[in-house]
Amino acid sequence: MQTILDSFESENHLLESNVYQYLLREKVEKILVACSGGADSVFTLLLLSAYQKELGFDLEVAHFNHQWRGADSEKDAQYVEDLANALGLPYHYASAELGQSVKTETKAREARIDFLRKSASELGVRVIAFGHQMDDILETQIQRLGRGSSIEGLIAPRPIHIFENGPTHIRPILNYTAKAIKQSLNKHGINWCEDVSNNDERIVRNKLRKSIIPQLSEWMQRDVSEGASRSRKLLEEDANFLEELAQERLPACYKLETKLDRLLLRSEKHSLSRRAFLYWLHRINPDFVPSARLQEQLISAIYGERFREKFSLGDTFIVMNKREIWIEKD
Repeated sequence: MQTILDSFESENHLLESNVYQYLLREKVEKILVACSGGADSVFTLLLLSAYQKELGFDLEVAHFNHQWRGADSEKDAQYVEDLANALGLPYHYASAELGQSVKTETKAREARIDFLRKSASELGVRVIAFGHQMDDILETQIQRLGRGSSIEGLIAPRPIHIFENGPTHIRPILNYTAKAIKQSLNKHGINWCEDVSNNDERIVRNKLRKSIIPQLSEWMQRDVSEGASRSRKLLEEDANFLEELAQERLPACYKLETKLDRLLLRSEKHSLSRRAFLYWLHRINPDFVPSARLQEQLISAIYGERFREKFSLGDTFIVMNKREIWIEKD
């Protein structure tokens, strides 16, 4: 395995530039690598392993078994454990209980993220690495455009996502396409696990990946994934600027004051008031995640002409009068 890592280094495989600078600047001591056994996460693990000496961090490996594919799921878990052992890295495992495995992509992701964050907390790790690559960007953008996402939705997946109350998420291989990753692994004779469910085109993401995006690239005679990656970077620059401006113009939202000045929010552009208000709402009431429809209703109400509004947030209410906005308990 060390020979493989040496060859990775000799070929000058590069971490995504923002991730490299973050690890260097923050002097990260340990990273928990989420590894499914698929090509992307295996490449992520090997690439980070090749940078351990240069950047001075330790690695630990985590695998969550969703119990979706019976014996194949067990084989994936064993493969990841064997790979971690070959690299001399600690391995952490959890699985959904038999008969209680989640069957939707959203619920599966929530279970996996919950395991990773709990593991990171127990291990004292403040950075988790994920294997998202360049092709994932356009797949995500198309799905979120269909749902009417804001700019925050369209800049995902980010190379670095810092959470105030949890570990930072890094994505070190957003600069690689799926094709380039598999070519590199094949060149070095490295196997990976294939999830046959990824061939099921009844799943939207699979349909995009296997049929729609390749056709789009053919029609446009260019790699549309590279174009989407560049757009994501430009959008993130704009989003960061808007966030800085919102913090400057609407500081009460970011100081988590119990009451907000509705007139001040109304005086700003929608793009600033929306991000500041939604930040405040999430931090004041973190257990409730408003739907996109409710978010739009709330923003419209701020700018509306009615002097008093009241919206249910589960066990609390958000109340507006002519001048102020606040939260009331049920």
